Amino acid sequence: MVNKPQDGFRAASGLNYLDFLKTMHQSLKPDWYFEVGTQTGASLRLSDAKSISVDPVFALRHEVIGPKPELYLFQCKSDDFFASNRLSALGAKVDLAFLDGMHLMEFLLRDFINTERHCGEDSVIVMHDCIPWNGAMTRRQRETQSWTGDVWKMVPILQKYRPDLDVEVVDCEPTGLVIVSGLDAQNTVLSQAYDKIVSEYVSIEIEDYGVEKYFDELDIVPAAQSRWSSACPRILDSGWRQNPDIAIKIAAPTREVMDAWGDYYFALGLAKAFSRMGYRTAIDPQDEWYANSRPGGLDIVLRGRANFTKQPGRACFFWAISKGMRSINFAHADQVFWASGKMYEEAIANGNGEKSSHLPQCFDAEIMIPRQTLRGNGLVFVGRNRDGFDRDASAFAARSGHDLKIWGPGWKGTEQEEFLRGDSIDNHLLPQIYSAADIVLNDHTPQMKERGFVSNRIFDTLACGAVPISDDVAWLPDDLREFVYLFNDQDSFDAAVDAASSESDAKRQERLEFAKLMQEKHSFNDRAKKILTVFDQLITEKETRMKVGDDA
Repeated sequence: MVNKPQDGFRAASGLNYLDFLKTMHQSLKPDWYFEVGTQTGASLRLSDAKSISVDPVFALRHEVIGPKPELYLFQCKSDDFFASNRLSALGAKVDLAFLDGMHLMEFLLRDFINTERHCGEDSVIVMHDCIPWNGAMTRRQRETQSWTGDVWKMVPILQKYRPDLDVEVVDCEPTGLVIVSGLDAQNTVLSQAYDKIVSEYVSIEIEDYGVEKYFDELDIVPAAQSRWSSACPRILDSGWRQNPDIAIKIAAPTREVMDAWGDYYFALGLAKAFSRMGYRTAIDPQDEWYANSRPGGLDIVLRGRANFTKQPGRACFFWAISKGMRSINFAHADQVFWASGKMYEEAIANGNGEKSSHLPQCFDAEIMIPRQTLRGNGLVFVGRNRDGFDRDASAFAARSGHDLKIWGPGWKGTEQEEFLRGDSIDNHLLPQIYSAADIVLNDHTPQMKERGFVSNRIFDTLACGAVPISDDVAWLPDDLREFVYLFNDQDSFDAAVDAASSESDAKRQERLEFAKLMQEKHSFNDRAKKILTVFDQLITEKETRMKVGDDA
């Protein structure tokens, strides 16, 4: 094999570095992406952000424009690019950078220094090729087909001269990634010591430095355990390394299409809650469900269509949050959380109560925030129009001649198309839409009603202090019921609209107060705490069984 390591060397064997970069783009969602060393465009195509690329000789073989709002290609040496001050001229603060230019330490050092000057405190710089698998590929003169050059020296340089930085070396195939955070654009240590550093390191061969010493100092992290492979790396609590990892499994087939799946945003809200509590949390699409098999962690399967097989050594929880399932294989679950009160009761009746808990839907407290807003935006419905059944709420509103506004896909060509305001709406704009509406409409599919699954739209609406009208799903948490107007047909819908429209100022104020209480009782933070309580109990029970076995 080409990458068979020599004595003392270690071959990077984890996730391919491009796949890892793709995960970083999705979790960090940079406003500006910057890279040095593009060549074919394999790395540049991963970015959906405003992007700047520098390469002395482009050889693009990939479609690199995609959905990027802005793309700037500079065919020049990176030194010339930085000297032209183009980043400042573009007004670009680099949020994520990938440096993969000339494989000589002094070049990469200059690229790092110049890039950091344009970074913020939350920015991240990624460098390639610091895990060589033999000495020949580290020579300053290229001798091998696979050539890392002597950029391996960047890690000991940063460790010595910039101990303030957070440096993580990730085991990404074929030659690793070095991820640097905690950047400081005002720090001039490297630039002031540049000549000294080059003189000190330029002639050192890795064998002279000590191969074993180098790899011992790297502290290489498997890709699946890296902070930067998590869904929310920036908000991880400082104690996260001591906690088990959590992987949320969703039904989206690949990472490329995750953004188009509603379960992804639910998983993201849950991941943020776990991350704030110090648990590194990943969101895995179907083709990555079993990529992380590290023992001791927790897999959480958002059960709708997902059909996951429990991994040896890892706890497995199912959270049945949607309608697309009728039965669960309890042999693959250590615990099943039911968003439906009705299905939770059925699980108990069927003898599965020991492994079952009731855990209703919830909302993201960072996004859905109560606000005192002048209403007057009529009746609002945000959601997909699905084939096979009518959206009763919007149909009843249209028939009664109400001021109706709809956002969502699938409405073109329907009777309600005239009310359509957009095919989609950013999640962060929902509180503004809901708070400005006189009434927020909600309804459920026949399966959701039959199985007792309450739409999270009700939770979102109430969390904003807005007024929801919904079809009667036959089950609602008791504390929510008095703030939701229910309907079953056109007449009861019209009556609900009349009642909601005539709410007193005192009732509206009561809604705002209740919205604040929901932050504690029905947010992802509350649900994450409940899940971790069960996980801790599971770990305690396992440790007790092991101790009893040892004592016996």
